[in-house]
Amino acid sequence: MVRYYLDIEAPDDLREALRAGLQLERWQTDEQMTPELLRRLADEAVTEATQAAAAYGYFSARASYTLDRDSTPWRLVLKLEPGERTLVAEVRLEFTGPVTTDGDPEAAALLARVRREWLLRAGMPFIQEAWEDAKRDAVRRLASWRYAAARIGASRADVDAEKKTARLLVTLDSGPPFRLGGLEVRGNKRYPDRVVTNPNPTRPGQTYDRQKLDLYVQRLMQTGYFASARAEIAPDPAEADAATVRTTVIEGSSQQLETGVSVNTDVGPRLELTYRDVDVRDSAWRWRNTLRLDHETQELRTDFDSPPQTAGNWWNTFLSAKHTTVQNDENTIYSSGLSYNFPGAGSPSALATVLTFEEEHLPDGTFDHRNALFFGARYGFRATDDLVLPRRGYFGNLTAGGAPGKLATTSFGRFTGTANLLVPLSRRDDLLVRGEGGVVVARRREGIPSQYLFRTGGDQTVRGYAFESLGVQRGDAVVGGRYMAWGSVELTHWMSEGWGLAAFVDAGNAWDAGTTIKPAVGEGIGARFRTPIGPVRIDVAYGEETNAWRLHFSVGFVF
Repeated sequence: MVRYYLDIEAPDDLREALRAGLQLERWQTDEQMTPELLRRLADEAVTEATQAAAAYGYFSARASYTLDRDSTPWRLVLKLEPGERTLVAEVRLEFTGPVTTDGDPEAAALLARVRREWLLRAGMPFIQEAWEDAKRDAVRRLASWRYAAARIGASRADVDAEKKTARLLVTLDSGPPFRLGGLEVRGNKRYPDRVVTNPNPTRPGQTYDRQKLDLYVQRLMQTGYFASARAEIAPDPAEADAATVRTTVIEGSSQQLETGVSVNTDVGPRLELTYRDVDVRDSAWRWRNTLRLDHETQELRTDFDSPPQTAGNWWNTFLSAKHTTVQNDENTIYSSGLSYNFPGAGSPSALATVLTFEEEHLPDGTFDHRNALFFGARYGFRATDDLVLPRRGYFGNLTAGGAPGKLATTSFGRFTGTANLLVPLSRRDDLLVRGEGGVVVARRREGIPSQYLFRTGGDQTVRGYAFESLGVQRGDAVVGGRYMAWGSVELTHWMSEGWGLAAFVDAGNAWDAGTTIKPAVGEGIGARFRTPIGPVRIDVAYGEETNAWRLHFSVGFVF
């Protein structure tokens, strides 16, 4: 039974904080509540309210209350007048320790990055939680490379209540430079230790780099052997010359059956069914079977992957049967292949051989049979400030290969390149520049399997156009061409840490003759959300060639 109602008159952000922290909020149904006890709680609430306001930067806040005992239940009104908010007037970020005397350009760049990415800047409200978060973030950034034992040497916030300003001083002590030592493995029972040690990108004597350990964990999880993995060092200055990399894994089930239903604006609803056995006959070989069904593609594929070898390299062999109907171009494709893969920070590099048989049907009744034994290489590259949610850096890949005349319906060579450049323009503004180009060197496109030709358009390329609708028009169908190029420029303004608004311009096309591109242009706006699985993108784009708007939705970067 409610003994009294509590009304809080305060700005929205403070009202929610008071409701979460006040004792008054929690005693409203206490059966032993008396007017005297309620007045005592209200007196305490006045102090609690001004303290809560100070934590949000209101150091001159005043609180009062009124109690109406004639109403049933009683009604208590707590009023908080926050006054003028205190703002950060100055930030002094200083460093001590070997980082200031190493004379290393990389160390100097690290200090510049810590200063540049300091969270609580001049002109922002001085909030206690933001102050603590900024200090923790600065230590984390300094400790991410070489100086694993970095800590706060001193910190002070001088608040001038009359001028409503705060001057911040933080001194970060780098501690000694760390180098990596040996590798210690824990938790591995079913598999040999080399399954854990081979994907390790670090070597004894290397400079400590947190991102390399994150990459190591990513590689371990991608093997499919483990339910979780951790790789870390003890930030003990006594171990700085040879810090042991302690790797802890928890093995997952060797066999898994997964189902998934998703919706993508490129291909519509999609159903996926996957069966994995990552320890075939106790050999640590991995077998993966995947069935994908959507409006455009129906595919059944089986893969065998070897255990990770030295440097994390692995073999893959696959068989695939796929039927696609894209832009009225219907293809039935049977493929098999063998590749040797080299892990990297982005998409893996590889040497591959793929055998393809294909049948194409067009609406005009044209039927074409193609085959090719393709020999190719792929090189993936990446240098970003974060593996999942990067803001600075670049990534992409290059491919080259071909099929000789005696091993293909039509001989051809194929070369492609993709690149993504990330540039933070300010604390809340990011620039993303993307592009891709490709060329097939051949006398004609006929006889070349469609997977080696080019079409573009859709969520990840030229927005404002349907999936792979930009290509060579052939009757009612759009087929692949021998040339392709597209580019995109996108500016995102982050409204908060979790979401932002974007504006973009895309342009590109695929064609089959000549070297002059006639780009199809799309422009629009969208929303961006940062999530643990990568960025979520929702876009509305206008295609100038079609004079129509399209909705695009995608999750994550394409590496």
